[in-house]
Amino acid sequence: MMRWVYASALSVLLAVELVGLGLFAKGFFPYKKSIPGFAGREDQPVDIGRGLNAPATALHSNSKVSAEPQYDRLVLMVVDALRNDFVFGNESGMAYTQSLLRSGAALGYTAKAQAPTVTMPRIKALMTGTVPSFLDAVLNIAESDTSSSLKHQDNLLWQLKTHGDKEINMFGDDTWLRLFPDMFTRTDGTSSFYVADTVEVDTNVTRHVRPELERDSWGVVVLHYLGLDHIGHLAGPKSPLMRPKQREMDDIVRTVHGIVADQDRKRMAADARAKSTLVVLLGDHAMNEIGNHGGNSQLETSTVFVFIGSGIAGQPMADRGRNALSKLLANNVQQSSLVSTLALLFGVPIPKNNLGLPLPELLGGYSDRERLHMLQTVAAQIYGVVCANEHSAVAVDLQQIIANPAVYAKADCIHIDSTGSRMQCKYEAALATHRQASSNADISNAERAYYEFMELASTHLSRASTGYNLHLMSMGLVLMVATVLGFAVLCQFSGTPLIHFKSRRLAVSLPAAGMWITYLLSTLSSSLIEEEHQFWYFWVQTLLALRLATSGGRYHTLAQMAAFRVVRAWNQTGQFWAGEPDVRQYLNAPENAWLVWVLAAVTLGAINAAAWALHRRYRRSVLWSRTFRVLLAYASVCVLAYHSDRSHEGLTLGVWKVVRVCLPSDSAHLAQSVYIATALLAATSCAGLRRAGAYAAPLDALTGVMPLLLLLSRPHNFAVFGLFFVICALFFPEVPANSQSQELLQPSRVLVMFALAHASFFALGNSNSLASIDLSNAYAGVSRYNEALVGVLVFIGSWAGPLWWAMAGLALVALETEGVRLQLQVRTLLAAAHLWQASTLLAISGVATMMRTHLFVWSVFSPRYLYQISWSVGFYLACGTVGGLMWVAAIVYIAHR
Repeated sequence: MMRWVYASALSVLLAVELVGLGLFAKGFFPYKKSIPGFAGREDQPVDIGRGLNAPATALHSNSKVSAEPQYDRLVLMVVDALRNDFVFGNESGMAYTQSLLRSGAALGYTAKAQAPTVTMPRIKALMTGTVPSFLDAVLNIAESDTSSSLKHQDNLLWQLKTHGDKEINMFGDDTWLRLFPDMFTRTDGTSSFYVADTVEVDTNVTRHVRPELERDSWGVVVLHYLGLDHIGHLAGPKSPLMRPKQREMDDIVRTVHGIVADQDRKRMAADARAKSTLVVLLGDHAMNEIGNHGGNSQLETSTVFVFIGSGIAGQPMADRGRNALSKLLANNVQQSSLVSTLALLFGVPIPKNNLGLPLPELLGGYSDRERLHMLQTVAAQIYGVVCANEHSAVAVDLQQIIANPAVYAKADCIHIDSTGSRMQCKYEAALATHRQASSNADISNAERAYYEFMELASTHLSRASTGYNLHLMSMGLVLMVATVLGFAVLCQFSGTPLIHFKSRRLAVSLPAAGMWITYLLSTLSSSLIEEEHQFWYFWVQTLLALRLATSGGRYHTLAQMAAFRVVRAWNQTGQFWAGEPDVRQYLNAPENAWLVWVLAAVTLGAINAAAWALHRRYRRSVLWSRTFRVLLAYASVCVLAYHSDRSHEGLTLGVWKVVRVCLPSDSAHLAQSVYIATALLAATSCAGLRRAGAYAAPLDALTGVMPLLLLLSRPHNFAVFGLFFVICALFFPEVPANSQSQELLQPSRVLVMFALAHASFFALGNSNSLASIDLSNAYAGVSRYNEALVGVLVFIGSWAGPLWWAMAGLALVALETEGVRLQLQVRTLLAAAHLWQASTLLAISGVATMMRTHLFVWSVFSPRYLYQISWSVGFYLACGTVGGLMWVAAIVYIAHR
């Protein structure tokens, strides 16, 4: 196939694929539908139980009796990533908060968040009582985005400001400013994504606490602390920095509680109508065992509610020993409960789209009649959401229920097939039971009936998948099918056909066909999506075993299998076994910190030694060769210094201190030095090549790119890259099949490297959960948040393994083919790689369409789709196609200049 025809066909197919991907994503990731407008006091229902036995004629519009608010001021102290055991656990540093819980002066709950467990969707849930769109997880990282604003959606802050006449101030995470524009009177926002800062980001909030709370004008103050979350991203929940940060947060709780308690005494003495202040300590989400979040694991979803105020009547704990608070770890409530609970306590309308149930322990200060009317109010609001989403649910007839309460109260709702009708039946039964209530037992039955309806409705509506644009999704799927067929044709005519039509046989190897088919089938299983690493680990070892059985290079292959087995044990990932013991945990134990630095130094030394050996083997200009090696050594030392400076247990050797003096003083300049050195390494690699060694240029890249990849990786993973080098080196020289009949069974080295590229993504600790996105080094050399730059660094850090193996594959091809043959081979490999990714994208899109009503659509299939977008656009298109073709063009140019 002519070069320009190939390039045109490839460009058209990629453009069509991108259009199809965009259409499908737009249809699959819509914003959730919501009831427009804002709730008002006129939306409050008539008290159906007023006067208990009052006749129906006594109920009229004036029966909307509202209970007095219990509080008139609110402090929301949000500690980002505050996991429940950070407050309730035995190892917690929050002693003052625990003393309040033990004495009964505070109420504590484990608040369960729903995936995606990232800040923006969780704040939306906390303020609206809804389940936000999964697209908010993507918009969460875009600080310039305003499309996710709640300015026109009913929320608790709007109700408190409008109907509660509160002045609202916010200090901390600037996500609040994006979500609630024009809501706050005084603000001081900080970026939530500059995770390298664990101190100033909280100091900037704390400096406002005393002066703001001692003012008289405020009604609501939001304090959002980010330091604990940043420590988790940088060093994990077991970091030595974690307990001091917890103690710092505990001191803030003590300060806030002391200030508002003193003010409440003065205000209530001066004004008999004044109410006390409610302080709520909470987390937006939690973190997993390595400090990340975004997924739906138990650790990531288990955060806290702690309610502190003069009206709180918790149960004092008789047992005040070490495990006294352990029961709170299992005292689960939904995060969305905050909205309806606070709305009732402050006497404001409940936001229209709320699905949260009020917490019964916090309503204990009201009379039975007031409490039942409150539950009726919440139930009526939730039933409004039911009617907006379920066509089989219609408005209830209150007069009929009042006239025949016994009939409705005894209705058999369980056997109703329609979900909407069943929820309507439950709601009517709760109203009828409320109407009949005349004794304590009847009141308990009425409360139970309301909660049964609200739990049924909330659970169903939270899981309901609405808002899909099936037309756009179908158009996207059609274009993806066309793309797969197009890439298959491109493969057929680009040099190595898929099928030999004359001999009527398959041209691709059986291992390649088997891996492709089984991978497409694996996308149908949610468990295999969560545990995709098991698929790649299996196929890497299977391909190596086939090479062992069909070739003579047995010792090389056995060594590769042994090395990969070590790689596999380095980082446990996925969902089911993510917390199991692994090499990473052993290395990160404080007593083994020295071993991390030994392995890091050995790995960097081995990389430099490999560069020296390669330069001796291939004829090079002495000047440029020495320049390359000096730059590589300098960049390697900068990488080691960068990670040592950022570690709590960095290098302390006397020799190292002498070396460290010669390097840039701060970590940002160290990282920038690595970036500059990487660019210079690429330049010297090309400048020093003689024609005979031009095709060895990719080997320089394997060593020259390592400082950059290691800079953006965790120190405990350095040795994994060393094992990658060992496995790669053992592929040389190629050993042919034992017999011609075994050729179809012997996997090519490129195929094994392809499997290793995908396996290496997981071997470095990544998974198909958003929680595995590592922000710890995404700000290396960055002084402030920049969406594009940080996004690129996150991608390079997360795909470091696949990028290295892609370059290793290109190096192998370049060493064994030259000139026109190299260009032809690269075109063939590109077509085959895009056939793989296009068919994978089509399969996952089809599965996401079929599973759009599945329970795990947002926790499993949607994150996997986001990762597939990154693989298709970031890895295969941007890096593999654009970067790969530019690289090959440079090699060919150098070889023929």
